[in-house]
Amino acid sequence: MSRPRPRRVVQLAGVAAAALLAGLLPGTDSAASGEPDGVSLAYTCQFGAGQDPQDISVGIKQAYPADGTVGKPIQPGDLTLTVGIPRAAVTALVPAEADTLSGSTDMKTNVTQGTSRTVVIWPDLTAKSTTVAGSGDLDLVFTGKVPGVSVTAGGDLVFAAGDLDLTLHPQSAAGTPSDPGTPTADPSTPADSGTGGSSSDDSGAVSPSDISGNAPAGSGTVASGSAAGSLTDITGLCAAKAGQDITLGTVTVPGGTSSTPSSGTSTGATGTSGTPSGSPSSSPSAGSSPTNTRTTIVPLDTSPPHSGRTTCDAAPKGELDPSRLPTPPAGAIILPPAGVTYPDALLCGYFTGFSNVNKLNGAMIVNDPRGKPGLATINTDRRLAVVPAINYYEQDSLLGIQLPTSHSTFLSFEFVPITADVNFVAEGPMTVASNGYPAQGIPQITTVGGYQDLRLSNVKVNGVSMNLGSGCHTAKPLNVVLTGRQDEGLPGDDGRPDYVLETGGPLVDNNLVIPPFTGCVTRDGDNLNSLFTASLSGPGNTLNFVQAPLCSPSDGTTPQNCVEPDIPLPQLPVRAGSTK
Repeated sequence: MSRPRPRRVVQLAGVAAAALLAGLLPGTDSAASGEPDGVSLAYTCQFGAGQDPQDISVGIKQAYPADGTVGKPIQPGDLTLTVGIPRAAVTALVPAEADTLSGSTDMKTNVTQGTSRTVVIWPDLTAKSTTVAGSGDLDLVFTGKVPGVSVTAGGDLVFAAGDLDLTLHPQSAAGTPSDPGTPTADPSTPADSGTGGSSSDDSGAVSPSDISGNAPAGSGTVASGSAAGSLTDITGLCAAKAGQDITLGTVTVPGGTSSTPSSGTSTGATGTSGTPSGSPSSSPSAGSSPTNTRTTIVPLDTSPPHSGRTTCDAAPKGELDPSRLPTPPAGAIILPPAGVTYPDALLCGYFTGFSNVNKLNGAMIVNDPRGKPGLATINTDRRLAVVPAINYYEQDSLLGIQLPTSHSTFLSFEFVPITADVNFVAEGPMTVASNGYPAQGIPQITTVGGYQDLRLSNVKVNGVSMNLGSGCHTAKPLNVVLTGRQDEGLPGDDGRPDYVLETGGPLVDNNLVIPPFTGCVTRDGDNLNSLFTASLSGPGNTLNFVQAPLCSPSDGTTPQNCVEPDIPLPQLPVRAGSTK
C-alpha cells in the first residue's frame, strides 16, 4: 500500500542558492530608493566587562529597489558602513603600541512588512587598516555585499538598522592583525541567532536594544590576534540610541495593503512613544492596515553552506511512543500485523532553527548549519493505519538525532550579558506521526515528539566564569512536540508554508515548557539552581525549525531523492507573526 503523494509542497528554505534563485527569478529593474546620501546614526558600544560604554557615529549608505514582486528576490545594494570612533574612545580602547586599526562587523537589520517581522544578518563586513595616530576621530569604512529577502504577500517592506557586532583589529609595526574577514573570537563567546525574541547573538535574534532602543551593557569580549606580534582584538556590541529614525529604505511590493502610516505618525522605526525600535507598532497607525498583510519574510542566503555528507547514519532503533500516536478510527487496518516488524526504511536530512526563551525575550540557534550540524535519521513506516472508506491515512516513524552544542548569549534583566553552552540530549528516538490525506481535501498534520534533557555548561556572567560543574540540567526532560501542516489550497489553509516529512518545511513547538534546574552547583559550592530556574524555566517558550528534504542512502556520490551532490542543509527559518 503506497503513500499518496502531496499535490505541492511550499518549502520555506531552498535546497541551495542555485535552486532557490532558479525558483525565485529576479524582478524587473527599478529606480533605487533609500536616502541618496545615506543615513547617519548615533550608536553606543559596550567593549568588555567593566569598561565604560563608548559612543560612536555610524554612517550607512545603501541603495534599495523602489519596488519588488511577491515571491521574487528583493536585493539591497552593496553596503558601506562608516564607523566614526571619537579620539577619546580610541585612546581608551586601542593599545598605545598600535599603529593601525582594521575591523570586521556583522549588522543586524530589522525587516518588517505589516505585522510580520524578522531580523536579517548582514555578515562579514570588513574595513581596511587605517592609521591610529592623530588627534581627530578615527573612521573605519566597512563594505560588503548583503543577502536579500523574499516575501509571500504584498505591502511595504521596511529595512531598519539594528545592532552591530563590532571587532577592532589593532596592529603594531611588529605584527600582523587577525584577518578582518574571519575575526578571531574568544571560543567561549558564542555567535548565535534567533527569531521571535531578542538576544545578543550573531545570526538573527533580536537584541534588547532592538526592543527598547537602549544600548546593551557589558557585551564585549577580547580575543588574541592570530599572528606573532599582533595585538588583542577588541570586540563589542553596539546599539543605536533611542529616538532616531533608523529606517534605511522602503520597498513597495504590490499586491497588499500598504503598511506605511499616514503623515505625521510614528513608523515604529524610531523606538519612540513606546513603540519597539525596528518593529511594527502594537496598534496600527491611522491610514494603514498592517494587520491585513499576512506574509513570511524569507532571508535569501547568497552563499548557503554545504553539508559535505552523502551518506546517512544508521537507522534509529526503538519503539514508537504510544502516547504520541493518534488513535485510529474504528475499523482501521494496522500494518504491520502483530508480531511482524518491517525492515528498516532509512531516510536522513538536516533541520535547523531557533529556541526562543520567553523570560529572556531572547533566541538561540539550534543545530547551526554554519557549524557542524547533527544529521537526523528517520526510520519510516514503523506503523501504518489506513481506513480507505473515510480517506484516513497515518504514517508513524522514528527519528534520531544528536544535536551539537549550541552557544548562546542573552541579556538577563535586560542589561547583564550571560553566555552559556547549551546541550539538548535526546532520551531515545522521537516519534513522528503523520495523518491526513490532502489529495482528498484532508490536511495532513505531522507531529515530532520526544524528550530532551537540557544541559548548561561554560556559563559566564558579564564575562566572568561561574565555574559551573558538569551536572547542571533540567530536573526532568523537556517534552518537545513539533508540529507541521500541509494544507495549501484546502479549506482552512493557514497561508503558511507546508510541511511534509519527505520534502521538509517548517516545524514549530509553540509552548515549550522548560522545567526547573537541578545540579547547577559551582566548584566553590554555590547553588545556582534558583537563579537558572528563575531566569529560564516556565511555559511560553518556542522552537521554530525548518527541515530540508530527506534523502535515502546511495552509493556515496549523490544521495537519492535529493537534487544536490550532498545532503542539503536548510536555511534558517523565519517566524512571521503567530505560528499557531
